[in-house]
Amino acid sequence: MKNAKVFISVLLMCGLLFLSSFPASRGPLSLIRIPKGPGFPVYVLSRLQIDVRQELGSCLLALADREDIALLRRNGVRFSILTRNAADRDILVVRTDSPDALAALRSAGKAIAVEPGTAVFWTETGSPSEAVPAGLPRKVLSSRTVRVDLRPAVGAGRPAPQAVAQDPLIDMIVDLVSTPNLSSGVQSLQDFQTRYASTSNCEASGQYIYNVFSGLGLDDVRFAPFTFAGSYSSRNVVAEKAGETYPDDIVIICAHYDSTSPSASRLTLAPGADDNASGTAAVIEAARILALYPLDFTIRFIAFSAEEWGLYGSRAYAAAARQAGESIVGVINLDMIAYANAMPEDLQVIVNSASGWLADRFLVAAVNYGVLGATKTVDASFVYSDHAPFWDSGYPALLAIEDNPLNNPYYHQTTDTLDKINLAFFTSATRASLGLLAELAQPIKTGYPKTPVGLTATQAVYSSLFNALKTIRLTWTSQADAAGYNIYRTNFSHLGYTKINSALVTGTAFTDDDVTADLDYYYVVTAVGATGLESNRSRENDWLMYPADSSVRSTPAIRTIAPVILRGIR
Repeated sequence: MKNAKVFISVLLMCGLLFLSSFPASRGPLSLIRIPKGPGFPVYVLSRLQIDVRQELGSCLLALADREDIALLRRNGVRFSILTRNAADRDILVVRTDSPDALAALRSAGKAIAVEPGTAVFWTETGSPSEAVPAGLPRKVLSSRTVRVDLRPAVGAGRPAPQAVAQDPLIDMIVDLVSTPNLSSGVQSLQDFQTRYASTSNCEASGQYIYNVFSGLGLDDVRFAPFTFAGSYSSRNVVAEKAGETYPDDIVIICAHYDSTSPSASRLTLAPGADDNASGTAAVIEAARILALYPLDFTIRFIAFSAEEWGLYGSRAYAAAARQAGESIVGVINLDMIAYANAMPEDLQVIVNSASGWLADRFLVAAVNYGVLGATKTVDASFVYSDHAPFWDSGYPALLAIEDNPLNNPYYHQTTDTLDKINLAFFTSATRASLGLLAELAQPIKTGYPKTPVGLTATQAVYSSLFNALKTIRLTWTSQADAAGYNIYRTNFSHLGYTKINSALVTGTAFTDDDVTADLDYYYVVTAVGATGLESNRSRENDWLMYPADSSVRSTPAIRTIAPVILRGIR
């Protein structure tokens, strides 16, 4: 009996030790809304490791358990609870531009308005993506903690984008855009009848895109499969042209190839010519042309699937890129770029505040290469296309779209066909997009010095009794074909570079002693050959001046992405 009691006691102790190895339950996950406003405590949220899943213009949406909620209250952060049972379900952000749209959404499931024109939506059973009324754009919440833009908005002191001279080589590249190719590409995709992401037709159209990419002589073509909305699967199509100087730095041009129409027809007829065979055809045309040219930076040409269901394809891709720590310079997302209600038509370019430079560069490229008007809009709430998951992961991305709000009467209809497209506008939009893509990827010019590599920046502080002098020391790798080097600087990433050396630098180091505290500095270096020809710019290297008050500034988005938090939402 004594031995039996000892045995039972040992079992109980082992059981307690086993249970203690698991963290105590912190309760159910709630979806909460945290409003932005004056004094918005974004740094408090970062310090408390709050699991933010969506940034919008006026608020953040986050997952929070009991401990998170208690921490938020103790730190004076205002929030409201949208639902107390957010785990293990897809929750969508849905655009509801009218009271009728919100009412229709509420009749289909659970819907709560979180800001004007935006609601969150879920269903207790089934797929919420399938339950959303036709015609309402939607985005599934990120499966990981999103990278909130911690930088303050740039004020009125920011210069307007500078009109730079057209590059003759890029001029020649964009002249290769073929209107018949664009038209044929749209027709080929339209011929699948429907490309709704749960259908075999969509998979067949993805195979078609893969085959076209494979015939272009690119360095890599692959499928990137993913699952979505519970039980469905589909594939992104990814093609790559590797950069010769900076192969690990990536520029992406993308579009979604799936389509939709009213629920009664989408499984059999959703031609999707403008939405979004137009963007896909433009990506294919860009791949056809740039496959011919050596480049400094890598380009990825991506056709995403399941965009119409809630951006599932791009969500999977961007999350994987972030997890792998990929260096993505910028993303150009083309979605509906071929319908013109009246000519001349301009293109709407939509960004969040961290991606503003990309829109500024697009506006200049549109004038230089597209002969096209373009309008920049900064709107963190416009999350209904494949640029948005890249915002979530901290990467600069833009959406190019024909109108905002859309006025295409054939949008998501069985009548969205090639005959409704304006080919002149479509061609101009493609030329502008290709022009920006080529500028970012930097075609390598025959006979010019190689693009410099190895640029680094370090800060030195020289103190005296009355003063402290800050300088930034730049170094780079020597190259045999350079007679010297030029150094360019700006306070705004990728915009407005100014040469700061008065004479050609013959070594591989330069000290910038004309710097001011609390300003950001971005540097590039070029090589100059014996005949005076100047190379492309090196990759940009930044030096960010942070004041002592850490509540004012934070670290750069891409380089300091924290480990992801995987909780609750698929």
